[in-house]
Amino acid sequence: MAANLSGNVRHAIHVLAQKYRRHEWKKRLKAHFENYCRPLNIHPSWKDYENAYAQTLCYPQEYVAFQFYKKTPEQRDTYLTMRRQDKIVQEIGDDPREVSVPGNKILFNILFKEFLAREWLNPTACMAEEFVDFVKRHGTVMLKPSDASCGHGIRLYTYEDDASARACHAELAGSGMLVEEMPAQHEQMNLLNPHCLNTVRISTYTDCDDVHILLATGRTSKGESHMDNFAAGGICFAIDRETGRVPCDGSDEDFHPFANHPLTGTAFKGFQIPNWDVALDVVRRAARKAYTLPQCRWLGWDVAFLQNGEVAIIECNWRQGSMAQTTHEKGVYHELMELVRKKR
Repeated sequence: MAANLSGNVRHAIHVLAQKYRRHEWKKRLKAHFENYCRPLNIHPSWKDYENAYAQTLCYPQEYVAFQFYKKTPEQRDTYLTMRRQDKIVQEIGDDPREVSVPGNKILFNILFKEFLAREWLNPTACMAEEFVDFVKRHGTVMLKPSDASCGHGIRLYTYEDDASARACHAELAGSGMLVEEMPAQHEQMNLLNPHCLNTVRISTYTDCDDVHILLATGRTSKGESHMDNFAAGGICFAIDRETGRVPCDGSDEDFHPFANHPLTGTAFKGFQIPNWDVALDVVRRAARKAYTLPQCRWLGWDVAFLQNGEVAIIECNWRQGSMAQTTHEKGVYHELMELVRKKR
């Protein structure tokens, strides 16, 4: 009798604890929802978010970014949210709990060197004088953490003298950083912003039959920052994956629209990305090579368009973010799911 009573008490406490945790989680989620809506002066109901979440598993940020408050359930259902993506990458074997080549920029650069179109250096694997010669030749170089994302930890280094370059090498050696040349950008891309390397994210799904290009999204810095990353305060804009032309306005990380670039005044709508056919060919070849590696089927390729006409792969993103769909009229969920369900 006493044992049964004790068990019932423990069960009741467990149920109450679960209810409390659920209540606190919902309270935090509602606060996030309101924080994303308030700056845009939009007032969708919490119930509408709950409906969208039940359908698409969207985070509050995704609900606002994809303007679900303006969309029908059918339109909402086209978007690939991060929770939907988590399920897909587990199904196809790109499980985020495992180690993947794109997750390490040094390893990626070694294996995909024919697609980089620029020089790079691993400070841990070179002598100080080799590093000094590299930065002296290039003047200003980019320092990147090998395992970070969203532009975190990236900074520029400009050569001043040999002694300071040796000190920089000593700081970087063993730190997991890599050093890259900053190639000259195509003049057409300078019309957007000459202060950063304006890149395009091209999302691919590769199977035994083909490399399928599902999405293309451009990024640029708002001002004179060298970072074009959306998460670092940049602007993103949809690109027609067939033509390389921009069909609509851009948007920043706070989801404010931009018809023109705030620094250069260049209109986003109608802007033509140069050498688009070259970019698609480079990405298709790189994705086919990645397919020979484990956990590399659904990938986001960041590419830059260079002054000499080449297209450089800046990096490859494994378990890419969902925000690349922000300025597109519809998402890629159903198209991706159709490919996933195909015979591999």
